[in-house]
Amino acid sequence: MKFIKPFRGVKAGEIYPTEFKPGDTCPDELAGAAEALGALEEAKPAPKSKTEKTEG
Repeated sequence: MKFIKPFRGVKAGEIYPTEFKPGDTCPDELAGAAEALGALEEAKPAPKSKTEKTEG
């Protein structure tokens, strides 16, 4: 997922925070916090499959 707002967080294995900009990819370990603050893009629904056909 990508950030839609500026966000500051500490990535796994690091001790200093990273400043993320809109459009940057969100690390998995920060996704929960970023989502709670509304800093992530909305998840897009999966496209509908056209494999089901009805015969008539």
